[in-house]
Amino acid sequence: MLDLEDRVNRVFNPDVRPLVQEAYRCYVSGSARGAIVLTWTAVCADLIAKARILHEEGEGEAADLVSQVEKAQSSEESEAIPIMLTLEKTLLVITEKLELIDFTQRKQLERIRDDRHLCAHPSIRPLGELYEPTMEYARAHLVAALEAVLIHPPSQGRKIVQSFLTHVVDPGFVFDTEYLTYTFFDRVRPSSRFRVVEAAAKFAVLAIDDDAIKIPPEEFANRMAKCLRSFARRDVDLVKRAVAKQMGRLEKAEPAVHLSALGRLGDLPAFWASLPAPVSKLLNVKIEAIGNAQGSWDLTLSTDEAKALALVAHPELCETLPALTEAFDRLSASQKAQVIEQHPGSYFTSYLPGLLKAATSYDGGEAIAKKAVLPCAGYLNRSELEQVLKEWNDNSQCWGRAMPRYLIDLYGLTSHLGPTRKALWNPILEDLRLDEAAGGFFDLISSGIEAFDGVHGS
Repeated sequence: MLDLEDRVNRVFNPDVRPLVQEAYRCYVSGSARGAIVLTWTAVCADLIAKARILHEEGEGEAADLVSQVEKAQSSEESEAIPIMLTLEKTLLVITEKLELIDFTQRKQLERIRDDRHLCAHPSIRPLGELYEPTMEYARAHLVAALEAVLIHPPSQGRKIVQSFLTHVVDPGFVFDTEYLTYTFFDRVRPSSRFRVVEAAAKFAVLAIDDDAIKIPPEEFANRMAKCLRSFARRDVDLVKRAVAKQMGRLEKAEPAVHLSALGRLGDLPAFWASLPAPVSKLLNVKIEAIGNAQGSWDLTLSTDEAKALALVAHPELCETLPALTEAFDRLSASQKAQVIEQHPGSYFTSYLPGLLKAATSYDGGEAIAKKAVLPCAGYLNRSELEQVLKEWNDNSQCWGRAMPRYLIDLYGLTSHLGPTRKALWNPILEDLRLDEAAGGFFDLISSGIEAFDGVHGS
């Protein structure tokens, strides 16, 4: 059952919260009449306060309402009360225009207002019987008021979506799932919430090139994909609905758009829940074609291709896209490193020794270490790390440029294996100590490891 007290404590406006708490106390003490009257009082106070905020933010349609309130506040009581009574009659219509509430919520709040009048004037019934509201009515009205307006900030439908887009497109955007969901999901009215999620789905699925978006479409789409994942943790069905609305356009889009969407959203269940079967088959054919290209060291995968093939790390997706496993296995070592870079994880650790062994140039060895080995280092077990170090040491093409420093980085990134892992570097250090051609590699690596241990107490 809905935790009513928790909702009461989440009322957005601290000045209105005492009114809502008093309405709640009336309800729990058995005073339905008092609860309903105070609920409507709180709604009025809350909507007026939110209209003021919108007016201060430049919302022109709030000006008349605010001026009427200010006129009442500066008038004598005999004049102020009629002003406020007149305002109360049109308050819900005005705030619906301001998008503080929608049509359905206006109807719910009108019922509260009507019952408030019956509670405040119980003898106005045609036959003179006193109106006796039930406790169920009192609770229903309080819940409706909380869900419609009281727990939400003064956000308008179109304004909250614009605020969301502005936040995500900002050049200084930093993805923080807690802030994102709190600001644009948890504290947003349900009707506006879907608009926010729908906007995220539209850009994440289709990577639309919009002149109003001042960053590259792919970057914006990637940010929106992250937002969708955060929203899905709150309400997976809502995200499924929003993504499903984009599938008609995706189905008609160019194949490149399909592959791009797959790379961004392929690990999101909502994507597969609504993906048309013909598009799914097309994606499998596209992946098969990537594998059939059988790349060499000279052939570089596109980012979209690499992201799509990185889905091989999800066994359940390999059933939906059976071409994934074979396509990945047919890639060259450098191409595999490109794929691993997109989604480092435990699935790829068994491939790392083979990639280092396959390096045929300094550039190739350095790329494999940077794109695959170091990103996956935190997932290595001791046996895998030992094999990685062996292949690294045995292949002369893994000793160019930044590679000695990468060995130090690898030591730091495998600290989850404990201080005993240090012994695994001994064969490398011993070979370097005896190899005059190795120059200062021995001193560089050994001192780097000692420095790490000194700082981290290993």
